[in-house]
Amino acid sequence: MANPSITAGPTASSGRDPRDAPPRQSGWKNPWVIGWIGLIVVVLGVNITMVVLAIVTNPGLVRDDYYEGGRKVERTIESRLAAESKWTARIDTPEDIRAEAPARVHFAAVDKAGQPIRPDTVTYYVYRPSDAGRDFSLPMTAVGPGLFEADVTFPLPGVWDTLVSVRLGDEEETYPQRIGVARP
Repeated sequence: MANPSITAGPTASSGRDPRDAPPRQSGWKNPWVIGWIGLIVVVLGVNITMVVLAIVTNPGLVRDDYYEGGRKVERTIESRLAAESKWTARIDTPEDIRAEAPARVHFAAVDKAGQPIRPDTVTYYVYRPSDAGRDFSLPMTAVGPGLFEADVTFPLPGVWDTLVSVRLGDEEETYPQRIGVARP
């Protein structure tokens, strides 16, 4: 006799054949899977965009003569530490400098005895820390004994490093100053 619990037809409890069950849905249609894949695609897209922007908008802050420039800075620091400055100097920069507007920068220097110096050249260097292509320099003109000035127009607002270079024969002294330029 046959076992009554094993039947070839529909099951007794549901009345359906298990082979007629609906097919399983793919995991790719699950909203959680779609969400995670979408998140990964967005993160990769943002990273690729940032890399492309970093390469395309490179400001080129690396100098061609970086080694010699570094050595010159080192020699300047060593010479300043070894010898006290021969001159007393002051840079007068207006407090309210605006981009694209002319400003007059004054420089005054005297020697140890309080006598005005008479250098060969005085140059005003302007450096943009975030964009080397905006660097420039101007000669300063003598307006009196030991007094020099230059009219300067900053093309962009922001932070600028300035440097007054005084050359007398083979000697050169520099006086740095960091300034902020306001929007026009």
